[in-house]
Amino acid sequence: MSEVVEAKQTKIPMSFMTIGGAMLVAGGALAAMGLASGFDVKTLASSFMFGATFWIMLTIGCLGLMLLFHITRGRWGTPLLRVFEAGASPINLIFCFVLVMVAATVFKMPLYGTWIEPAEGDMLVLNKAAYLNYNFFMVRQVIYFVIFIGLSFLLSSWTVKEEKSGDKVWSDRRNNLAAPGMVLFFLIFTFFITDFLMSVDPHWYSTVWGFLFAIGGALSAMAFATMIVVSQRNKAPYAGKIDKLMTNDWGNLLLMLTMLWAYLSFSQLLIIWSGNLKEFIPYYLKRLVGNFSYIGMALVIGQFLGPFLLLLSPRLKRTSALLIPTAMLILMMRIVDMYWLVMPYFRETVSFAPADFGMLLLFGGVWMLIFSVGLRRAPLFVVAHPYQANGSAELEEAHV
Repeated sequence: MSEVVEAKQTKIPMSFMTIGGAMLVAGGALAAMGLASGFDVKTLASSFMFGATFWIMLTIGCLGLMLLFHITRGRWGTPLLRVFEAGASPINLIFCFVLVMVAATVFKMPLYGTWIEPAEGDMLVLNKAAYLNYNFFMVRQVIYFVIFIGLSFLLSSWTVKEEKSGDKVWSDRRNNLAAPGMVLFFLIFTFFITDFLMSVDPHWYSTVWGFLFAIGGALSAMAFATMIVVSQRNKAPYAGKIDKLMTNDWGNLLLMLTMLWAYLSFSQLLIIWSGNLKEFIPYYLKRLVGNFSYIGMALVIGQFLGPFLLLLSPRLKRTSALLIPTAMLILMMRIVDMYWLVMPYFRETVSFAPADFGMLLLFGGVWMLIFSVGLRRAPLFVVAHPYQANGSAELEEAHV
């Protein structure tokens, strides 16, 4: 207990406020450089989509893991819950909604013009007009985010109420909402990512698209939360409450999500490539032929093979100095994955514009500032949760 009392207090909320401010300034400068070189709406739309997609996926990934924690009620999520709540706070979700609205208004023709104004005789798109029409598209976005924000608000507010009152009825409410909420989450998210990104090319579709992005978002969120909490494990309020068994669980979750991402990605490629239909093959021809193929190879190594082999090691998952760089590698490769998924819609070869990095940093700066405020709204360690580190030494010894 003395270790907890004497431990230095973590300053991660202030740190993320500083990081967010720096990202905001750097991103704004790079975006301004991109605009100064000439306003090309198509290039700017691709940069916008790349930056927005990454931060939206991270936000919704935090929401998915929040739901998973309340379903499982496991020890693994107690130190991470505040990170998930701050990442998927109602304010952050509103910010994501604003990004979607900007995409659907300012950049609607470069992004969605293929189905907003379909070419004459394009029957594949015309037959989808009942669903792919602009007014219905906008209505759906409102519905999606009302549900996302409602889930986030209820779960996080009920946790705070339990901490203040000590009444376990709030815990029961979270658990009762989380299971059907997870089903609703996957359903709504599948429609959302289909509308937001897949409809950029309305001639192509994939039945695993929603699951692939949901797993990818959860992988980003888990890597992000692991980096934060493991780096602060010796500081209050985490000191004495995070043991090697818990970090082992986080490593196992990262491993599981990495394997799921690889399985879904390969399954989608295998089915579409073997089908060899002219409506579907161009999606992968753009990404596997030419310079984009090098990014694809980098993803195979850096997003799957490297993390997979590293996370097989129990020692790595129990050692902070090894687990943090592994989580950092995963998060960096998630950015690369978003580039590989988004940019071939707009560019024939790999090219980097200042606005690409500018939009990523600009949106990230706003996200980090909102995230830092979310971390301040309640204690970083969820004291209401029953599965704290009491008896963690005995559990760890038994596990070994």
